[in-house]
Amino acid sequence: MRGSAPTFRSMVGMLFSLPTICLLVAAQPALALEEILISYAGPSITFLPAEVARQRGFFREQNLDVKLLLTRTEVDRAALASGNIHYTLRAGSTFVSAARGLPVRIVLLGTTKPFWGLVVRQEIKSVSELKGKSMGVPGLLGSQQISAKFILKQSGLDPDRDIIYRVVDTGTRIGAMLSGSIDSAMMDYGEAFRAKKMGLKLLINAADFHGLLAGGLGVNTGKLRDQPDQVRRVIRAMLQALRYLRENPEGTQQIMMSWLKLDREMAAEIHQMAINNYTRNGMVEDSMLNSLVTSMLAEAGIKGVAPSQLTDFTLLQQALK
Repeated sequence: MRGSAPTFRSMVGMLFSLPTICLLVAAQPALALEEILISYAGPSITFLPAEVARQRGFFREQNLDVKLLLTRTEVDRAALASGNIHYTLRAGSTFVSAARGLPVRIVLLGTTKPFWGLVVRQEIKSVSELKGKSMGVPGLLGSQQISAKFILKQSGLDPDRDIIYRVVDTGTRIGAMLSGSIDSAMMDYGEAFRAKKMGLKLLINAADFHGLLAGGLGVNTGKLRDQPDQVRRVIRAMLQALRYLRENPEGTQQIMMSWLKLDREMAAEIHQMAINNYTRNGMVEDSMLNSLVTSMLAEAGIKGVAPSQLTDFTLLQQALK
């Protein structure tokens, strides 16, 4: 009726009109991102999935603010076991730590082959010529030193007696070789390609010699027990990054160019070399897991430990559903 008072229904409609609802929603404070620390050995193709997840916003979609923390292998082991860091991208050293009884587990596997090679000075023509010489590795009993031991052993050398290992940080090994401080080094593909351009020699592609579960996600068992939802969200972001690597080569190569300091040609070549050696779903067949982990632990002097005791894929399987 004309001039009548508005009904209760009409008042509610005016109060909660679409513009009003939008304003109310916009006024709500955004959820604070959870800050987490993930350690790694430095920018490399092995750890690329985490950088893809960071740059493409996959971590933020899971309400996570991820900081990648560069550490040495020995520091990484102690910090992860104590809970001072939350996660690590080093699968190889985490397997070793778990096998030694430290409270850590692998919850996702990222790679099945090593993404690095043995770089030497130009005068060295074969692996056998490294006897009595020095080799730079990012950490003792990490994935790259274990990889070096595989190569040296298959080339007829005693990896524990014939080589002098020196811990040299990622990104500084080229300079150390050019200055004569070391004679050889295990280098990620990106660093190895840059080394070639500076007059050094890529003698061996480690992927031609052996498989290796080098990249992945390791976590403290306390974190796994107390904050499974957070761990699951980290896993989801990593799985999304693994898909992105395969489905978006151009976008992946752009990240490689900026993060690994590669030109377009190098990024495309390395991406093509590496892409089929990333896992598709964060897992591998049990037979591959048992074989690769057993041989890796043997190089670290550890025997009699079942690989299944070192992993926990429960949250990964949930994230895949």
